Parts: sequence; C-alpha cells; structure tokens
Amino acid sequence: HHTIIHPTNQPRCCCCLRCCRCCYRIAEWTLLPPCLCEPHPTSQHVTTHPVVTSRAEHNHDDDNKEASGTNNKQRTMEAGEAIAENQDFALRFEDLTVDDDLPLLDRIVRYCRSGIALQRLVHVKMLAETAEVVGTKDTLSTLIPLLGPLVTDPESVIRQHLAAQLLPLSIVAMATNVGHRKPHKVADMQANPSIRKEYDPRGYSVVTNDVVAFLTALITDADVDVRRSASESLAGLALHIRRDDIGHAILPIPLRLANSNHNQDGLIEELKITAANLLAELGGAGEKGAITTNLIRESILPTVLSLCQDSGLRVRRAAAQALPRVLGGTTLEDAKTKIVPAFVKLSKDDVYRVRKSTGECLVDMSRSLMILAGKEQNESKLEAVNQLRREALLPIAENLLSDSNKFVRHGMMQFLGPFLASFYPYVDSALHHILPADSESDGSNHSGIVAQFFPHASSMVSRLNSSAAATTSSPTPTIALNADSDKEPTSEEKLRQILPLFVTTNRASFVSLEAVVAHRRKHAPDPRDIEAIKASLLGHFVGLARVSTGDNNTDAEMRVYCAYSYPAVVLLLGPENWEGELKDCFITLLNPNYGSDKDKEAAVPPLPVKRCLASSLHTVAHILGPEIAAADIMPIFLGHFLKDTDESVRLNMIRNFPTLLSLLTDTFRSQYLLKWCETLKGDEILGATKRSATNPFVLNWRQRDYVSRSLPELVGMVDPIFVYTHLWPLVKLLLSDSISVVRDDAIWAIPIVLRSFCGTKTTNGSGGGKLDPKWTASASKEVTTWLKDKLLGSTSGRNGRANFNERQLFLRICGTVALAVRFGEGSVKPNDMVTDLTDKFQTMLSSKKQQEQSSQQQQSGFAPYHHLSPAEVKHLKQILNADLLPHALEFKDDRVSNVRLTLMKVLHIIPDDMHSAALTEVLQCLEEEHETWETFQGMPDAIASTPAAPIVPTKPVDVKKLNVDGEPVGSPVNVAKDQKAKSKTKKNTSNHGRRKKNGDDSESMAHI
Repeated sequence: HHTIIHPTNQPRCCCCLRCCRCCYRIAEWTLLPPCLCEPHPTSQHVTTHPVVTSRAEHNHDDDNKEASGTNNKQRTMEAGEAIAENQDFALRFEDLTVDDDLPLLDRIVRYCRSGIALQRLVHVKMLAETAEVVGTKDTLSTLIPLLGPLVTDPESVIRQHLAAQLLPLSIVAMATNVGHRKPHKVADMQANPSIRKEYDPRGYSVVTNDVVAFLTALITDADVDVRRSASESLAGLALHIRRDDIGHAILPIPLRLANSNHNQDGLIEELKITAANLLAELGGAGEKGAITTNLIRESILPTVLSLCQDSGLRVRRAAAQALPRVLGGTTLEDAKTKIVPAFVKLSKDDVYRVRKSTGECLVDMSRSLMILAGKEQNESKLEAVNQLRREALLPIAENLLSDSNKFVRHGMMQFLGPFLASFYPYVDSALHHILPADSESDGSNHSGIVAQFFPHASSMVSRLNSSAAATTSSPTPTIALNADSDKEPTSEEKLRQILPLFVTTNRASFVSLEAVVAHRRKHAPDPRDIEAIKASLLGHFVGLARVSTGDNNTDAEMRVYCAYSYPAVVLLLGPENWEGELKDCFITLLNPNYGSDKDKEAAVPPLPVKRCLASSLHTVAHILGPEIAAADIMPIFLGHFLKDTDESVRLNMIRNFPTLLSLLTDTFRSQYLLKWCETLKGDEILGATKRSATNPFVLNWRQRDYVSRSLPELVGMVDPIFVYTHLWPLVKLLLSDSISVVRDDAIWAIPIVLRSFCGTKTTNGSGGGKLDPKWTASASKEVTTWLKDKLLGSTSGRNGRANFNERQLFLRICGTVALAVRFGEGSVKPNDMVTDLTDKFQTMLSSKKQQEQSSQQQQSGFAPYHHLSPAEVKHLKQILNADLLPHALEFKDDRVSNVRLTLMKVLHIIPDDMHSAALTEVLQCLEEEHETWETFQGMPDAIASTPAAPIVPTKPVDVKKLNVDGEPVGSPVNVAKDQKAKSKTKKNTSNHGRRKKNGDDSESMAHI
C-alpha cells in the first residue's frame, strides 16, 4: 500500500484513488485512514499500511521536522518489512479490478467477500436485484449465507445498505411468485403488500428466523443510519409475513428495545428512540388492517404510552410522533381515554423541543382520528370524533401559537395550514378514490390537485423522519434483465398511443378539479368545525400573510407556508366565507403593503409566494365559483401574473390558463382570452425576436411549447369567428417557431381549428346564429392554403422547395386530422384515464342532472379528439380528401427515407372508407419497401455485409450534414450539383443564409 502526492500536495491513496471515507466522490483532499481499500479484517489477506502524514504535520519547527522525519522513515521501513514478509498477500492493481465476465452469482459471492470495502459496498447494493434475477432457490442457497459476515462489516455504510437490501431479498426468498419471469415483481410487491404471496416453507422459515436475527443485530447498531434503515426494513417485512407471525417474529424486537434498562455503550436512549419509531411504523400498518387491533392495543399502545413518560426528552419527542401512527389502529375509546390525554400532556412538556414536536404531529393526529371514525361507519361516533378534535386539538394549536418559545411558535405556524385542511372530510371518502396519487410525466397539475387541497393526505411525521435523506442514494450498477415478450398492441391501442399525453392530462386536470368542487358541494365540512376554526385559528393563519418576527427571512418563510396551504383553507371554508379575512389574506400575499399606511404603494412579494399563488390560482377560482372568479380572481390574473417576468410564474400561468378560463361564462371567457392573445402576440412577447435585459417578457421555448399545448383546449371554448380572428394567427406563429418541439405540439390544434369552421357551428358556440357556409368554407380553405404555402410552397425553402423537416411536418398534420376523424366517429374507443376519471366522478359524486350537464359539456368542445358530430366528421374528411391527402401522396417517391416512413405511418391512420385506389397502391408500395429493409437488417452478418444504405436510419440524422433533400453534403451527387451551381453563387448564398437564419438546418430528427 503506497501513497502518491496529488497536485495539491495532499497525500492520496493509490489503491482506490480516493482521499476520504466517502464511497462515491472525493469530498476533500484529505486522507482519513483507514481508507475504503483497507482489507476486511475477516479476510485471510492482512496488509500493513504505512502511516500517511497530513499537510498540517509539515508546519512544525525544524527540530520537530527532523524528529518527525526520523519517525516516518522508521515507520515506512517497518511497513516495508511487513509487506516483504507478506508479499504474496499484498494488494495489487489486479486485485482492485472487477471481473465482469464472471457469472452473476459468482461475481456477487466473490466480491461480497472481498478484502476491499468499496468492492463489497458495490456488490452489497446489488443483492436485491440479483435475488430477483436468480429466484428463490439460489437466493436461499447462495445469497443468504453471505449475509452473516456483512452484518458485522466494519464499514457502517455497508451495513446501512445491507439493511436496506434485506427486505426485497426476503420477499424473493420466501415468495415463489415474485421475481424475474414471475407473476409479480419485487417493486410491485413492496408498493402493494396486499398482493397474495405463495410462500416457500423453507424460505419463510429462513426469513422469519435468520433474516430477522440479522435485522435484530442491525437495529441495535451504533450508527443511527444503520438503525433507521434496519427499522424500515423490519417494519416493511411485517407487512409481508403472515399476520399471526408478527406477534412472535417481529414485535418482540421493539418491545425489548423499549424496555431495556442496560445502557450498552451509552445507546439506551438511542435504542428507545429506534423502538418508538419502529412501533410507530407497526402501528401505522394497523390503519389498513395489516396488524390486528388487539395486538396494537395489548402490546404496542402500552409501550408507546410508557415511552411518553420517559426521562429522556428525545425519547418523549419520538413517542409523541408515534402516538398519531398508533391511534389509527386502535379504538375510539382508547383515543379518548389514553392517546389524546397523553398527547395533551406532551404539548405542555417543560422542554420546548417536545412541545414543538406535538405541533408537528397535530396534522397526523387529526388525520388518524378521521381514519378511526371512517372505520366505525357510525354517525354518532363520527360526531364524537369531530367533537374530540374541536375540544382537544384546537386548544393545543392555539396554545402552541402563543408559546413563550419562538421555535415552538414558528413550528406551529409551519403546520397550521395543513392542520386546518385536515378538518376537510377527505380521508376514506369517495374523492380519495377518484383522485390519483402519482404525478404526470408532462408536469400537469392532475395529481398536484391532491397536494394543493389535501396536504394532510399522507403522514407528515413519517416524511419528516424518513431515512431517505440519510440513506446514500448513489448510482448502483444495474443488472440488465431480459424483458418479457410483450403482447402485440392492437390497432386501437396503437392509435391511442399516437395521441400526445398532454392532450389527455389537460382534460384530466379539469375533471379532477371538477370532482373536488362536486365533492365540496355534496359533502361539506361540519359547520361546527368551521365556526370553531374561524373563532380560534383563522386569524392566526391570515396573520401569516403579514407576520413580523423581526427576521426578514423568517417572515418570508411564513408567507410561503401561508400561500402553499391557501387553496386547502379556501376549500375548507368555502366561497361563503370568501369575503373578509380570506380575501384580505390573498391580496396581502400579493401586496404586503395592503391594509397598511403604505397601501397605495405596491410592494413586491417574495418570489416563492408568487410562484405558489400562480400554480394554484385556477384551483382557488374553481372553488370560489364563476361569479367570484370573474369579479376578484381574473383582475388579479391580469394585473399580477400575465406579464410577470419570472419564468416559473409565466409557465404556471400558461399551463393553467385553459382550466381557469373554462370556469367563466362565454362573455367573460372571450374577454379574457382576447387580452391573453393580444398580450402573447404583442411586440414584447411572441412578436419580439430576441430576449434582452430591456425586454424580459419574451417567452422561452418551454413557455412557447406550453402555449402550443394549451391551444386544443382553448380553441374548443370560443366561437369560430374568435378562433379565426385571434387564435388562428397564434397557431401560425407557433407553427413557424424555430424549435421543433414547439411546432410538433402546435400541430395538434389544427384539427380543432378546422373543426370549429364546420358549417353547423354558431357565432357564439351556444345558441347564436348559424354561420354562413361560404364563410366557413373560406376559413377552412385559408387554413389549408397557408399550410401548403408555408410548408410546401415557395416561402418554405431554397428555390421554392420545402426542406424535409417541413415536408414531414405537413404529413404529421395530415395524421392529426385523420386521428381526429378516427376518434370522433367512434372507431377508436377513448380508453384512457380521462374516461376512467369521468366515470368514477359521475358514478360517485354527480346526480343525474349533473351527469347530463357534464356529458353536454364534453360534447361542446372541452374534450378534443373525443366527441365529434357526424357533420364535423364529414367536414374533416372533405378537407382531408380534397386539400391534404393529394399533396401528401406526392411524397411517395421522396428522396428522404424518413419522409417516406412518415407518409407510411400517416396512411395507416386514414379511415378505411377513405382508402382510394391511389392511396392503397402508395401504402402497399411503402410497406413493401419498409419490409424489404427490415428483412435486410435482420439477415446474418455474412449476407448483410454487402455495402448498401438502409432506407430507415437506425440513429438520428445529423441535419447539419444534409441538404434540403436530406442528402449528405459531401456525396458525389452533391459535389456535381455544387460544381454546376457555381455560376449562381450570389443567389444561392443569399437563399442559404435565409434558410440558416430560419433554423431549417438546426433541427434534429431524433423524434422520428
């Protein structure tokens, strides 16, 4: 083991090339021995390391330097002699490399026993993935025997990751229907423990005995991160074994820790805290019936109550956080007589940290009481729970808000909004089953509605105490699994996959918001709860908007807490309580000077406050209703958010504008949409060519893309004349954008624009006069003519020819129109999350009258690509046959293969009744060509070695190396063309410069 000197003159280990005990990155140029490449003490290889001096040791005087040098020489000589004596066992460079050619199991076995800690760590993190690949039998015979030495590994980070791996490893070891090429995956089983398991008798015995013994050793570890990880694995394991075995296999471990009086290495308080956290996890499992109520009442609850009286303040704090989790699995009588009185006593504890923890737990205490009431299914018991919350929890919050310690007050302020929101009847309600819990990949607010209205939906204490932050989440080598052969999707599924996700999620966001409003109307909160909150805590919440603690950072933080929870409080109190404190709070958040002596001088709110309000403005408007939204919310939208310079605020405004606009009546809708269009098309935003410090309003490409995504919804909300006058020019701007993704998303508005020009439409979309057929025909003709002139005509490319990007864009527009026809005529069933959400919403929450209104609303334009009348389908088919398809079929012999490939895909979307003889012939020719090259690419290497260019490229084409026809710039054909074109240098140069300026050569073909 040698040392080298880094350029910063710091000693550095040459074996692992790391300079500290960090496993994945070099944090500081300082060696903290022992290094991670130190051999394992249990290994047969023993290497003596020389002592490496640090830079600080070179700062002594001359005498000390001389003495230190002599000592270092002596130590180095002794180390050299030791290495010489054990030369056969000294570490070499070959020992530090990993043999990737080894079979998976052999590799895990070898390197989990390695003398190098870094190798052990990497392969310990692969244990769960390996178990899922090899299955139950090899896991029991090979992987489980590796665990014993690793449990006592000297490196705490290895023990920590080992504890996290034991849960998925145990699931594979004891369940034969989990793993690779099995009915269920380990991740699915962990996410849903209720999935039925087929237990292997031997594996179940090994897990409940040996693995539990390993977790017992890890849960008493000296390192806190190891204990947390082991505690989570043990609590998770309790959900996957038989309910009858929890009492004797899992529960004795935390009970023994909680009742231990032996101060082992000074860890008695730490072990009791671990016991409290583990009991909280086990008690929380009782909310869903994973653990019996009797077991919680007889064993878990008494232990937690005893910990509430412990002399250690940290133990009492952990017990206070465990009480809400245990409450959900007990009875109402236990809550009244035992749990709530203990919680009240802790809220008055002499130590401020314990009092502060009760404020953090109030949200979970209220939530658990509602879960308990939902289990009872009894109106009288539900009223008893509400009365218990009003009489016990509200005074606790009020006392903590006026506590003598500022940390207690500030902590309660942070959780005040979620605590008030917990009085809304959401848990175990129909709404809880309608709204999804996961997030959408396109960033829509579909699932964000849950976070805005119901911040108490999941346990807040478990999020505070989660070890996710403590667990190292570094990159782990991933084992490549052979994917199971998926079923070939049907033609309908393929067509549904073509429709972009944002079209669906925009509609899903509106349906989710509509469901929340309907639930609030049908299941209003208890009026006595609202009156109690208004009398005691509403003033404190409203005061957060203008709080003054003497610290500007703290004041800004409290305003953010208020803005974040504001939609939830509005939902609880309802539109009937808008006037007064709620309205003043909203205006004060936007203008901190509101209501003060400086009322006339508008002050700038903290940026996080403005971002919170911008993201929730549409949800607040829907809760308040169309009248209040038009009178109070929309002027704020125009005055504070529409032309804000912050990119995040503008992005939220653009993304949520269709949902906000859908709430208004036709008159107000046209009025505000007109101002929105005029602002976007103005010289400061889309009309400007470049963003600068003097003009910060120009939208970046992400914001322009969200404008494109919002157009299909907006076009369906207004009458055809408004579409032609204001929205169609906006579509043209976006179709001419320099960024390809903006253009690709803008094309999905074209079918909706053409649909609005159908002859059956009225002037205002709802009962107005019928449009002149000549005008509608002229408007439709203008759209198709502009598309042909812009994408195929003389304004497109050099010498009057469109480049291949524009030709492809024209073909994809044809595909969007054809897809709208297929969805509109009902040949493709809209089997998506919007349909599921709508069905659940109408079944659970709506009356028959509301269902009819919702159905009429969907058919009136709010659901693009789903509902078309026969006249609208006929109108789109005529445009497709007469104006679009003839030009599209001309590209059957296009010189760019991707254009021909796009044409083939578009022709597959065309409805069957529109397949003419010419179209069928073109499609058959393209399919034969495509099949030829697909077959050619699948031939053996000996045959496929014949030099030929495939028609369909296997990787994205570098557009910068292609001309307008998609040919390589340096090909012989182009060289001849270049020589022939030398006489036209000036004209071609100017056209080429114009084409480069328009960005025609800068787009990538990766999306093809």
